[in-house]
Parts: sequence; structure tokens; C-alpha cells
Amino acid sequence: MNKTINRLKYIFIGIFLLASASVLAYHAMWVWPKDRCEKSGGAWAGKWMKCATVYPIETWTRRPRGTPPLNGERADAPTADAPAKAAPAPAAAPAAAAPEKK
Repeated sequence: MNKTINRLKYIFIGIFLLASASVLAYHAMWVWPKDRCEKSGGAWAGKWMKCATVYPIETWTRRPRGTPPLNGERADAPTADAPAKAAPAPAAAPAAAAPEKK
């Protein structure tokens, strides 16, 4: 009986240590770097586990904000790739009331 209790004690201690180490590793590899990145104003890319700097598009294109598109179309006009928005469907007629049961 004493041998079984000792074996179970070691098994539970091992499971506890493994669970504690996995929680610590998760925090060290994911949670704490994400918090540091967000505190510094970066954007956390979880897929690559990297902290990225967000740049406005004007930085890359060197075009001032509010400049119309190059082809002269309105900025909100639908493109050839995107279909135009369809008109909303008409509202359904309310169902007829059921007769009262007695």
C-alpha cells in the first residue's frame, strides 16, 4: 500500500511540474512579448510572433492624404473587380394572425 501511495505521489508531482512549466513557457513565449509590443505601440503579429511597426500608407506611397485616385474615378466608386451593391430586399409581409383557440 505504501509503495502505491509513493508512486501516485511522484506521478502527481510530475504532472504538476509539467503543467507549471508549460504555463510558464506559454507566458514567456507568447503573453509577455505581446504585452511588451502593445505597450510600445506596435502591432503584435501572432502568426510570426513578432512585433511590427504600423506605417500609414502615405509613408510608402509619398502621396499626400486626400489626393484623388490616379485614374480620376471617385474614391468610393466600385471597381471592375468588385460588384456594385445590390438594392436591399423588400420587407416581408407580416403573417396573418392565427385564430383564437377556445
